[in-house]
Amino acid sequence: MTTDSKKHLIEYLLNRRTFVSGTELSAMLGVSTKTVTRLVSQINERYSGEGVMVESVRGRGYRLNYRHYFEHKQADAKRFERVGKLTPVERRDEVLKRLLMTSPQRYRICELWGKFYISDSAIASDMKTLRDILSRFALSLEHVNDYVWVSGVEKNVRKAITDLLFDDDNVEESGRFMQPDQRIHQRDAAFVSHQLDLIEDLTRAEIPYPYSVNLFTHLYILIERHRKVGLLAEDGFSAQAQEDFAKHPKMADVCRKIIGNLDTYLDTELPEIETYYLYQYLTSSRIDNGLARSQDIPDKVREVTRYLIDEVTADPGYSNIECDELYSNLAKHMKPLLNRLTNGIKVKNNLLEQIRLEYPRLFDVVKQATKRMAEHFGLAAIDDEEVGFIVVYFAQALESQQTPVNILLVCTTGLGTAQLLQSKIERRFSQFNIVMTVATKDLETALEEHPEVDLVISTVNLADTIGVPTLVVSAMLTLEDQERMERKADTIRRKAVLR
Repeated sequence: MTTDSKKHLIEYLLNRRTFVSGTELSAMLGVSTKTVTRLVSQINERYSGEGVMVESVRGRGYRLNYRHYFEHKQADAKRFERVGKLTPVERRDEVLKRLLMTSPQRYRICELWGKFYISDSAIASDMKTLRDILSRFALSLEHVNDYVWVSGVEKNVRKAITDLLFDDDNVEESGRFMQPDQRIHQRDAAFVSHQLDLIEDLTRAEIPYPYSVNLFTHLYILIERHRKVGLLAEDGFSAQAQEDFAKHPKMADVCRKIIGNLDTYLDTELPEIETYYLYQYLTSSRIDNGLARSQDIPDKVREVTRYLIDEVTADPGYSNIECDELYSNLAKHMKPLLNRLTNGIKVKNNLLEQIRLEYPRLFDVVKQATKRMAEHFGLAAIDDEEVGFIVVYFAQALESQQTPVNILLVCTTGLGTAQLLQSKIERRFSQFNIVMTVATKDLETALEEHPEVDLVISTVNLADTIGVPTLVVSAMLTLEDQERMERKADTIRRKAVLR
């Protein structure tokens, strides 16, 4: 991970009294200057309680703040006296990384836990926790005599490495813990990036985020696992693999080309099944849309998409969604989604929390609809990461349509100026539906009779207690009034989407 890079950066600055340029630091660490900036930001964020740890000045570079550094070291020394260098979670993570990256290699217990100087009961507690974690990936932690190792099929080992050890926000940096030799790491990362470029060229399609991250991680882990433990994937094609390749020969050819390049790069011959593993990742991404027209979407995908839209729009709050364009866009997303569910491939959604905050009710409605969809079609459970991606399509459909805003016009008598205002609004705006015009004294009754009113537009000031958004305008409806009406309408529509 990036921990070693941060440590080396601080140690380097510790031996320099003057500012050090970003270029010099990037050369020393073997990373880009952009990565240096990110590392410094992470260091300062980590030690924000002690003040700025690494100072930066444009045109001069970076310098360690010695006072803050030594204050932190003294505080650390006191902490380590009480709890030791690593927390139990950090200790278990370190053991898990070693076991997974070299699985099925066996280790004596003292090789894994000896340096931590903990009791037998603490080791037993760690092993129980690790068993629980590994069981989620159909892996087991074996313990025979004094030896411990991870047991399970290679595909599941790689899934565990991807989910537990890789950081999707900085996947290339995450590979550093797998390959300590930075020259080899940089060469491997560059090779994998080139293969992604080649896939885009061969398919004539761009690999969008987050699928690019998944593909990079898959190929990088394949390379590093081969370096550490050799050929572990079972060889030979299943009947299902042969059938899938026959359905999509162009995609199969792309996979063979990439695995052939890996053979050459690693000076080996990888098992044929690696071609199918890559095929599963590619068909679980939007990349396959570069090889097919939208009208070629399979019948099952169409059926699942239509069912999901019907379930969501059955909710009264979303019954007015324009479904044609939504269907076209969502079906293209559902095709690789169904493949991901079949292949057990997960995609990280870094916008999940933001989506939940922006569209809380829509998220709940879509989540329940996907649950019913999965039960109806016998699909694997759909997690919140995938639900978040689907919500975006419905939110786009809601926000792209111009839902009429129901307005009530009010003036002193309900005649004269209100009728003049009505004619001006009807002539200038198509997105407003005028429910009626009323006198000020009849406003409360009118709102009771017309609960669908979204906005009250008045030529006179009204009480703040009427319970409906209001806007006071001139009977002449000036340009400023018109702009305020448009902004108010946008706000009302936005709130309707969030409800």
